[in-house]
Amino acid sequence: MADNRATIDPQRLLVLQTLLAFTVGGCLLFSALNIQRGVYPLAAIELLIGMFSAWLLYWIARNRLTQRWIMLYLVLFFGTMMIAISTPDGTPTIFVWVFLIPLISHLLLGRRHGLLISVLFLSLSAAIYFQRAGDDSELMSTIAIANVVLCALVIMALSYAYESAREQTEQRLHRLATTDALTGLPNRSALEPALERKHAEARREGASYALLSMDLDHFKAINDQQGHNAGDRALQVFADLLRQRLRASDLPCRWGGEEFQVLLSGTGREGALHIAETIRAAAAATDVTTDDGITFRVTVSIGVAVYPEDADDPATLLVMADRRLYYAKETGRNRVIDRTPALPEEETRRADG
Repeated sequence: MADNRATIDPQRLLVLQTLLAFTVGGCLLFSALNIQRGVYPLAAIELLIGMFSAWLLYWIARNRLTQRWIMLYLVLFFGTMMIAISTPDGTPTIFVWVFLIPLISHLLLGRRHGLLISVLFLSLSAAIYFQRAGDDSELMSTIAIANVVLCALVIMALSYAYESAREQTEQRLHRLATTDALTGLPNRSALEPALERKHAEARREGASYALLSMDLDHFKAINDQQGHNAGDRALQVFADLLRQRLRASDLPCRWGGEEFQVLLSGTGREGALHIAETIRAAAAATDVTTDDGITFRVTVSIGVAVYPEDADDPATLLVMADRRLYYAKETGRNRVIDRTPALPEEETRRADG
């Protein structure tokens, strides 16, 4: 399940909106019926829950909803259900609503938290059932209890299994969408949100971070002269090199074609240059061997940009790193560049300041 502070996904939002709409209608209906029956305390509680559900339905249409709101709503919703089934004037058939608990919990809270909430409120429901039906021989018969318990367990097991399969499928789809199939590195879709998060963190904490823009030298010639299989193998070897040389806190990605990006956490200019030079030297000294036994080496050009010295935002930082990468290629390749002689206007102002 997502972090409590995170906004919920559209699927769960739609389920919640549907449930809220039914809650509003159901609470109005049952509060009116309970008023007719003279069960005023329960009618008042149902009316309050209905009003809260109506407000929440209106509110989430205009605001970003977090997991905490779902948890609050479910506690109130299931709590009201517990009050209803424990009311002496309530009919025995009210217990059928208990079977919604595992289904709703798993749909809205996910596998782990859904199971915990289900077990908690189903246990409370069981205690209330035995307390209310203690004198009713028919309701306390073995067959009656077996039917209720088995039905609740089947619904909970199916809900858990469905949510487990859904979460696994979602994780696989996420990996496919954010992972480069050839190299196994994160792709552009993974780096962009990570860069935004890192920038917000660095800005909040007054820290530095750096970007390395990298491009394999003469890559087209490798493909043309030795075939695309050799080019693919070069990309894989370089990706392995990045995994070996970078820290766990750094994020390498294949940006596209023969271009790579690396996000260096908590790193200033000196540290970024050291890492970049280590990668450059290692690439130049690493043999690439194809399935046909052909061995060759490939070098890399690297552009370095550091926040906040070089740019105030991620987009500009990417531009700076990219400009320095192409300057490295224009001035001979197989080198690391963190500054250019002809600074862009905005960089000149920064240097003068």
